Amino acid sequence: MTLEVTADGYRLEAGRGEPLWFADSLLTYKTTGTQTAGHLALAECRAPRDAGSPSHRHLNEDEAWYVLEGWLTFWLGEETFTAGAGDFVFGPRGITHRFRVDSEEARFLLVLTPAGFEEFTRASGWPATAATLPPPDLPAPDAGRLATAVARCGLEIFAS
Repeated sequence: MTLEVTADGYRLEAGRGEPLWFADSLLTYKTTGTQTAGHLALAECRAPRDAGSPSHRHLNEDEAWYVLEGWLTFWLGEETFTAGAGDFVFGPRGITHRFRVDSEEARFLLVLTPAGFEEFTRASGWPATAATLPPPDLPAPDAGRLATAVARCGLEIFAS
């Protein structure tokens, strides 16, 4: 990862970041709490049809999505709606939510503030060895490691 850090911030070159295969998707962190003193995490996500999240809520961070390509359906609190390219969705901490990719593939930015959710994605994902969607034969994440990350991150996951 090429990262030019200065007293005023840093620049990450295009095509760089920390890539993870997470939840049937390719998630590439462009910044994490390590670079932002815990204030912000931002990832570019590529996800296939029907990928998404189970119903959950964050107790520690707000979550937002900016759709670059494709279509996603969101269940945010009591609302259900579809978002497409150029749409922005904000989910404040404490609000139960989930999403699903409805197009063949979608690309979107995932923003979390403050940072910290990256610990969960690292515990339940795998370092990506290629800039592709994950292979279908990835093993399931370690249940103990996952439970620890859920508790540490203040994440509540509900049966969908």
